[in-house]
Amino acid sequence: MRCPRCFCAVPVDADRCPRCKLATPKIQPSGVSSGIAGKYAAPQVKTKKTALGKPQQPARAQAGSGIKLPRWQLIVLFSSTLVVFALIGYGLSEYRFWHTSAPTDDLGALHLVERAHAKQGGTIGEALTTYVQQLVDENKVDDVDGWRVECQGSKCRVTYTVKLVGESPRTAVWEVDIERKQVSPQNNWAQELTKYPL
Repeated sequence: MRCPRCFCAVPVDADRCPRCKLATPKIQPSGVSSGIAGKYAAPQVKTKKTALGKPQQPARAQAGSGIKLPRWQLIVLFSSTLVVFALIGYGLSEYRFWHTSAPTDDLGALHLVERAHAKQGGTIGEALTTYVQQLVDENKVDDVDGWRVECQGSKCRVTYTVKLVGESPRTAVWEVDIERKQVSPQNNWAQELTKYPL
């Protein structure tokens, strides 16, 4: 270290500066903070006394209140939130479908058949879409007539027809009771598609 008065090099274990004889911190009395020698002392933290006469601790910087999560936890949290909202939306749509009367009997009957459970899983509407897409990929479809609905009062007849290349059209037939919300398959293809009990 160097002497703060004459800037001469002072050995660490020396009691005084070899040039100007200024006392080093080694023999500096405790509590001395005035004069040049005070520069050797470590900086002192000033404390204020409280109303009870006790020294007040210096204020510490408060840690940020924000919660920091790892990236994977944020992704899981965000994905879970999306799934929950999707399930809530699906539940609301199902509730509205089953508890709200359709604008027309035709549309109500069609919805009942499309949303009925299929044997292979999912709904009849989804099963038909998958089946027709497979036939299209194999170039076996000549035309798709699709859905037809005929109603008399609350009783309806719902059909789905596909015209195949070089074959007779294939048609699935269901009878629908709109008031009771019952779907009954009426031919072999409809029975192959429909899961029991509904």
